[in-house]
Amino acid sequence: MGENIDKTVQTLPRMGQGEQLLTAYDLEVENITKGRGSLLIHTAQGLYMFKMFTGSKEKTKELAQVLAILQEWDNQTETLVATKEGDFWVKEDGGPMYILKRYTPGRECDVKNVFEVLEGVRKLADLHLALREMPVEYCAAFCAPEHGLEQEVSRHNRELRNLKNYIRKKKKKTPFEELYEQTYGAFYQQALQMEDQIAAHSLLLQEDRQLCHGDYHHHNVLDCSGRSHVQHFENMRLDSPLCDLAKYIRKVLEKNRWNAELGNEMIRTYTRVIPLREEQWMQLYWRLAYPEKFWKIANHYNNNKKAWASKRDGDKLRQIIAQENSRQEFLGLLYNLAR
Repeated sequence: MGENIDKTVQTLPRMGQGEQLLTAYDLEVENITKGRGSLLIHTAQGLYMFKMFTGSKEKTKELAQVLAILQEWDNQTETLVATKEGDFWVKEDGGPMYILKRYTPGRECDVKNVFEVLEGVRKLADLHLALREMPVEYCAAFCAPEHGLEQEVSRHNRELRNLKNYIRKKKKKTPFEELYEQTYGAFYQQALQMEDQIAAHSLLLQEDRQLCHGDYHHHNVLDCSGRSHVQHFENMRLDSPLCDLAKYIRKVLEKNRWNAELGNEMIRTYTRVIPLREEQWMQLYWRLAYPEKFWKIANHYNNNKKAWASKRDGDKLRQIIAQENSRQEFLGLLYNLAR
């Protein structure tokens, strides 16, 4: 899983405000343009990205150190830029924190291209090998109890129940709310089964931890048809590496109607580089068997509760219902591999 939709909304500074904050850095700014959730800073020294950071000040320092080491693994890896004062963050009083990083642009992985999808898996395995070697003293800032799989699943299931109770009490329901009530039982039963399985093996999950990317998906691995590289390490965390692998597999398969053959090949590509232990096979199954997309749709609706959100979420809910048989076929294959 490893995805928290309740994150603080990514806030861009106003252009004037951004220019003011950038004076903290030793840069010759030539132009500023908008990127996805960021400002792209064109300078005489090259291209940089300026974006909000939701972690601690201490984490920016540790992240800068980790990224500097990863430069030896791949010199296209982004690096954080220090201010003139030596900090890796800037902020206005009472405002959010921002970071500046050297940015290497590229084309996102094409989820419809099998070669590119598998290159993204290979790059992830290679990254995990590199992160295994990080000095232990760099890891403390990336440890957070709420990132644990057991805690995430328990929280998500509570949110599913809360939305069900909210809808049940409504006298006049939207089409989305009616569909949610109709499908809640089957998806919630899946969610509850995974919560029970994960809770019963919590000690094993705690042992299987290292530094991970934290948000590895097709938008964050670039140029997979050539010399691929990874971006956006801001969500780096101390967790099982399977949090990255499961998220990447799930995101790709959602775009490919849960093609079991493709899913199997993705897993084989990863395990050729990093073989999985018996308990890791089961953990991968738990992470992918949890109805993450159902929770994500419910959570998006719960955070908006507007007519446009209801229609959009209803369309997405109908889509995952249509793909559920294919998803279960893939999960059956994975379960047999895990046994």
